[in-house]
Amino acid sequence: MEEEAKFGLYPYRWVVLASFMFVAALTQLMWLNYAPITSQTQRLMGNISEFKVVLLATMFPLLYIPVSIPAGLIIDRKGFRYAVLLGAGLTAGFSFLRLFADNYALVLIGMIGISVGQPLVLNSITKLVSAWFPTEESALATGLATLSLFLGMIVALALTPPLLKSFGENNLGSLKMIVLIYSIAALAGFLLFALLGKARPPLPPKRTEEEVLGEEAAIDLKGLRAISRLHNFRLLCVIIFIGNGAFVGILQLIEKIMKPKGITTVTAGNIGAAMVVAGVFGCIVIPTISDRLMRRKPFVILAAFVAIPTLFLIAALEGVVQMFVIGCVTGFFLFSAFPIVLTYAE
Repeated sequence: MEEEAKFGLYPYRWVVLASFMFVAALTQLMWLNYAPITSQTQRLMGNISEFKVVLLATMFPLLYIPVSIPAGLIIDRKGFRYAVLLGAGLTAGFSFLRLFADNYALVLIGMIGISVGQPLVLNSITKLVSAWFPTEESALATGLATLSLFLGMIVALALTPPLLKSFGENNLGSLKMIVLIYSIAALAGFLLFALLGKARPPLPPKRTEEEVLGEEAAIDLKGLRAISRLHNFRLLCVIIFIGNGAFVGILQLIEKIMKPKGITTVTAGNIGAAMVVAGVFGCIVIPTISDRLMRRKPFVILAAFVAIPTLFLIAALEGVVQMFVIGCVTGFFLFSAFPIVLTYAE
């Protein structure tokens, strides 16, 4: 009984997780804010180039890697609550800067600021889970936190085009209105987590000794150098680089890819959303089979074997129904590799 008294399990853990999920979803919503309305954004912001619009979303993956190491140091030393509040504050604050939609430089600075805040939020998932959830609930809590990222992408792809259409596609004020709505949501996320996202429970959850030792490990340059010398780790980095590049490229350019096929902006956004929904199912089904068979590499190969030809089909086919079907197949297998390669990396 004395041993059990050292640990606690509190229903409030789900409140902390839910408030975090809201903030995490918003980071993805901001990332894909302009992706499904690239053509309209070009026109409304003064006929700027396609490259400039794509660059707005590209800042997120470009900055994620260099910012992740300092973000990890902040999370280790200050705790996940501090890091999430800082990231959510950057997201909300810089999002309002994008209201100056007729000034591309200010919009770009806004996206850069939001991009810097993203790793502070996303990299806090494991620390939050270890602080509030016992070992037997870790996978569920981590899975729900990751699911929130997909939900943010789905909302951005499916909601943004009809919102712009409802406000008026030929009016710069419509673009500002969308940014205002998303910025208010980001501010609400910051305030919600500040109010509900407590750093730790009165008593820690019960976790295995191996997990506790792993959670106490911190980032240092010696460890980074040791990992970088591993052949399999370098190979894994290349695989993730290519796979994530395909994933990011499709979602960022979904409207531009579909436009020459005669597919409307709203339908293109729905195709992207369907791809992400299929990816959510893929992240559940394929890793489950992988866990049961205790095999990783064959499923990464399977994902590549299916996803690569479907990417060519997305470029070649033109029918709306075909795009939905191929998009779902691509999303199911391409996204399913993500949790598997993360497990392999661990």
